[in-house]
Amino acid sequence: MRFKRERSKFSYAYITLLVVLGDWLTKYLVVDILPLYHSFKVKDGLFSIVNVRNYGTAFGFMNKGRETFFNNVFFIAASIVAIVLVFYLILKEKPSNQLSLISLFLILGGIIGNQGERIFHGFVTDFLDFYIGTHHWPAFNIADSAITVGLVIYFFANYILNKE
Repeated sequence: MRFKRERSKFSYAYITLLVVLGDWLTKYLVVDILPLYHSFKVKDGLFSIVNVRNYGTAFGFMNKGRETFFNNVFFIAASIVAIVLVFYLILKEKPSNQLSLISLFLILGGIIGNQGERIFHGFVTDFLDFYIGTHHWPAFNIADSAITVGLVIYFFANYILNKE
């Protein structure tokens, strides 16, 4: 008779590491290759790689276009609160709820990716620019994507799948 051993909650921590490393590597490459406020069209009328600085939150929300003391202090403090909340949710989560744990480690990676850059540079580099014609979605990065996908998965895992 074999006993199935339950995975540790923190066995998904590699997801956070992959998100942070992927985010920082792609930002480094964009900043190294593409001058600030320039773009490279990948698919005309749909997608470009850009190099823009975001002093606000995901998708440019609260972006004043320049570094301010308030923005840095506010967003760093908010990210610390968010990291504590995510750790609390991880500790509270059942090890069997793998989808929820994966989502939380995605969110954690996104927070660390963006806020690590904000701490060292005072801004976040955004570089993914999707658009149709002249209508652009705000530029974003890998960390923003991880947070967004993580939130969608978390909502799905906890409010759609677990209706009990």
